[in-house]
Amino acid sequence: MTERLIGIGILGAAGIAERAIVEPARVLEGVRVIAIGARDPARARTAAARLGVPESGDYEMVLNHPDVDLVYIPLPSTVQADWAVRALQAGKHVLCEKPLSANGTTATQIAEAADAAGRRAFVGFHYRLHGFTRRLLEVLTSGVLGDLQRVEFDFSIPHFVVKPGNIRLDGDLGGGSFMDVGCYAVDLTRAAWGEPRVVSAEAVLSADDPRVDLQMDAELKLARGIPARIRSSFIGDDQGSMSLRVVGTAAQLEATSVIVPQWGAELRVTASDRVVIEERAVDGENSYARQLEHVAAVLRVGSPSPLDAALGVGTMRVVDEVYRAAGLQPR
Repeated sequence: MTERLIGIGILGAAGIAERAIVEPARVLEGVRVIAIGARDPARARTAAARLGVPESGDYEMVLNHPDVDLVYIPLPSTVQADWAVRALQAGKHVLCEKPLSANGTTATQIAEAADAAGRRAFVGFHYRLHGFTRRLLEVLTSGVLGDLQRVEFDFSIPHFVVKPGNIRLDGDLGGGSFMDVGCYAVDLTRAAWGEPRVVSAEAVLSADDPRVDLQMDAELKLARGIPARIRSSFIGDDQGSMSLRVVGTAAQLEATSVIVPQWGAELRVTASDRVVIEERAVDGENSYARQLEHVAAVLRVGSPSPLDAALGVGTMRVVDEVYRAAGLQPR
């Protein structure tokens, strides 16, 4: 039996839409990008022509399109909740680019709107659907490390990547390193070990916009008081880092390229001088393709998802607490 086609509409002409939705949809059966909308319809037309999307217009065109089942929203986090709620009320499912929204309050609005409309809302933590991440979580929760002693994340983007003018440096648009990459660490922490407690945080602020953290060092506590330290940064060295290190009484784990596993992610567990586990991400597997494949499958069968907005609300609440601990306001 042929699967029902899932039509996708995109709000905004952000570059991430091509990598996260348009390219995967070209190779996946049963999904098709139908339309793209932007505040400026001319910009949407240009993007549609370049990407091979058949229809374009403004945001309302996408929300009212009869063939659009799922709306992908890669807008700034400060406006994402508004459009997500509108899409849900229009009878569409939504996939919000991470972070789910600007803060825990607006994230809750998305989850509640989905429940009220009888539709699904997802957050685009694409890395969670990659086989490498599934294996990483399996190892983290297997007991092979023994009793946990400490957890360390370093998600630092090379200093030359986020340049002046980038929306990630704009406080009005929900900018900041913890919003951009720190949220990944919070999401993975919650997936592996449950809800953490924020102990302290220290931020290096932008001279141009003191609401924006160029770097954040946060200390969290897991169950039984285990320390988890998260560094998020836009001012990393030339190589940057997407690393996780976990130390236990029996072994320690190191993982690289955690945010984007297809960029050569590696997992290594050692006990004294002995290598217990050593694995690499499978060549050719793409986290964005896995995410779209997963969302389409979930919409067809109605199964739970680790990307459900109701779960993502907790991540945004932790992000809020980190900003408060650093003396800043949530976005």
